[in-house]
Amino acid sequence: MTGNKKSSQSGFTLLELLVALSIFAVMSVMIFGGLREVMNVRAVTDKHTSRLTELQLAFMHFSRDIRQLSNRTVRGEYGDSLNVMQSNDLGRYRIELTRDGYPNPAGLNRSSLQRIAYGVDDNKLYRYRWNVLDRAADSLPTRVLMLNDVTGFNLRFLGRDDNASTTQNNTWVTAWPTQTNGTTTEDFPKVIEVTFELEDWGRFTRLFVLPDV
Repeated sequence: MTGNKKSSQSGFTLLELLVALSIFAVMSVMIFGGLREVMNVRAVTDKHTSRLTELQLAFMHFSRDIRQLSNRTVRGEYGDSLNVMQSNDLGRYRIELTRDGYPNPAGLNRSSLQRIAYGVDDNKLYRYRWNVLDRAADSLPTRVLMLNDVTGFNLRFLGRDDNASTTQNNTWVTAWPTQTNGTTTEDFPKVIEVTFELEDWGRFTRLFVLPDV
C-alpha cells in the first residue's frame, strides 16, 4: 500500500522576525545605556577616590613633619639665620621647618634632620626638601607634588599659655614667629591650623597639635 506523505516545514514569518529584531534592538539599547551609566559612575567614583587619597596624603605628610619638629635653626642661601619654624604670606614657601626622622638606611655620615617647606605654585601644592640644613647659594630643594587644583593655602598659629613674653597667648595669628615690641618669639605655637581651598571640593581645615620641643 502506497500513500503520499505530506511534509511540512515550519519557520518564522516575516512579521515574527521583525518583531524579534525590534525587541532585540530595544534590549540592546537598554543594556548599552545601563552599561554606559555604570561605567560613568565608576569613572566618577575612581576620580573622587583618587582625589580623596591625594588630599589625605597631603595632610598625612604635613602631620608627620609637624610631629617630627626639631629645635634646630638653619642658615639660608644668603647666610641669614632661619628659625626652626617660620611662616609668612610672602615668597615661595608658605611654611618652612626643621624636622627629625630623616631615614638613613645606608648609614651615611649625615644628620638625621631635614629642612622641609610647603608652598603653592601654579595652583599646585609642593613639599620641598633640602639635602643639607645650612644652605649655600647653590643649595636647591627637591620638590614633590602633593595636591592639584589648590586655590588657597592658609595657616594660623595658636600661641602657648606659658610664654609670658608675648601677647599672642591663646591668640590665633597668621604668621610665625610673632613679634611683640620688636622682640621675636623663640618658642613654638601650640596648634597649627591648616586650610586647603580646592577648586573642585572647596575648603578643608585640619588642626595639628605641636609637640613640646
